[in-house]
Order: sequence, then C-alpha cells, then structure tokens
Amino acid sequence: MITKHILLKRILPSILITTVVLVFIGYNFANKKPDTAQQIQVNFNLEDMNGNQFNQKHLEQKPSLLFFGFTHCPDVCPASLQLLTNLIEDLGPDADKINYYFVTADPERDTTKILKQYLSSFDQRILGITGKQDELKKLYNALDIYIQKVDLGKGNYTIDHTASFMMINKDTKKVGTMMHEGFSKFIVIDNYGKIQTPKNDVIKNLKKLLKL
Repeated sequence: MITKHILLKRILPSILITTVVLVFIGYNFANKKPDTAQQIQVNFNLEDMNGNQFNQKHLEQKPSLLFFGFTHCPDVCPASLQLLTNLIEDLGPDADKINYYFVTADPERDTTKILKQYLSSFDQRILGITGKQDELKKLYNALDIYIQKVDLGKGNYTIDHTASFMMINKDTKKVGTMMHEGFSKFIVIDNYGKIQTPKNDVIKNLKKLLKL
C-alpha cells in the first residue's frame, strides 16, 4: 500500500501537470452544451488484467467509474487510485454496486501482467484494462479523454492524460466526473460541469448521480 509519506514526496513535481490537465477539463465543461447525458455506445475490444475480454457489454452490467492512466505515472495515478481505494472502503456494501476500471494510457508498457502487479497495491475490485492502441482510442474518444505521449529523450517518455474519473450509470450514460482536489480528497462534478454540493459529501453525490 502506498503511504502518505510517499504520496507527499510525489505531490510537488506534479502540480504543474495537474493544473494544466484540470484547466483543460474545465475548458471542456465551460463549452459543453446543456444537453442530455452522453451515452457510451462503442464497439471496442480490449482485455482486462486477468486475460478476459472487455467490451461494451461490461459497461452495461452496472454503474462504472473509469480512470485513464499508466503504471509509470509518478504521482497523479497512484494518488488517485489510493483515494479511490479509500472511497471504496467508505462506500461499504454499496461499493459492490459499482465497477471500477483503470484503463491504460500506455499500452506499449502496460501489459496485463504489469497492470495486475501494479494494482495489487490498491483495492482488489479495481480492474486493469489494456489492449491495442486503436481499440483503446475508441474508448478514449467516446469519453473525451485527453492522451498525449511526451518524449523525454534517450528512449524515455511519459504520458499527459485526463486526471479525472468518468462516471457511467447503468444506462451507459456519462453522468459526471470525479477528480481529486489537492491530492487529499475527491470532488464530484455533474454532467454539466457543476460541482455537487456539499462538495465534501462525495459518497452522497456519487450515489445520487449513479442512482444507486
């Protein structure tokens, strides 16, 4: 399990990247037309960390929280997954009413084996997803996920990516997002970009939007 000490060491170098990503998300929300919730209907074919097929039908089973990241992420991803682990514990019996997915933004390095090893540090209900780049792009595009490979030189690279959880209800409609606030807690934002109030009552807001 990742300790608070380790997370704190990772916070400072990530502030700039996180700010850029949140501004990007905020811009999208500000320019979003007030229409009905976006329904996710995509013919994608991916694989979970256990070697099982993952496709549209899995989003139709029950509400889902999806996070897009990568195992070499130094700060945002482990911090977000630790907060999700804490949230799942706080949800109690209601936690099993939701599916939790960590979808890779780095299929070149994130094999099923690597994902399984990486996610063993978090709640066992968080399922890693990988696959071919073209198939992953279908899901990225359907959920307006920003993914950008950044060359660091000497064969190294990192990934800039949307740093929020996508909230999909049982009708496969995107009803909102959930993101960390200062690496310490979550806030819930509805489909129209409005922060759900009271913003500290994350569980209540999550259950309301997902209609649990």
